[in-house]
Amino acid sequence: MDITNLVKKAINLNVNWKHGDFYEMIEILSIRYIVNYEINEEKIAMIQVENEIIGFIFLNYPLFFIENKYLLQLKKELEKYDYIQFINVDSIYHKYLSIDENLYNTYFDYMDNIDIFSAQDFYFYNVT
Repeated sequence: MDITNLVKKAINLNVNWKHGDFYEMIEILSIRYIVNYEINEEKIAMIQVENEIIGFIFLNYPLFFIENKYLLQLKKELEKYDYIQFINVDSIYHKYLSIDENLYNTYFDYMDNIDIFSAQDFYFYNVT
């Protein structure tokens, strides 16, 4: 699944994401989910239900990788942030995502294979 257009849209949005809305959203999510994020250390927050990782939210741009079965619930809870680009995946571990090489290399950290990767791969290559 090519995520280039969703990522491009998130990058080009003119919103108060990095310095405001991201942190508000983390607080909202923390009520119902486990949110793992180290301020000043990481660029991606990990969202969990019990011991299961269900998604990742990017600090620099309003990108939210989320497993399909949680998408509708999260969109409802985060309706205030209707500009977030949700990249819904069947599993965060499934390697079937791709992105334009030039776009990726301009805005993100090095990743071995941008032609076939998982949401978890994106997390590991860009978390710090």
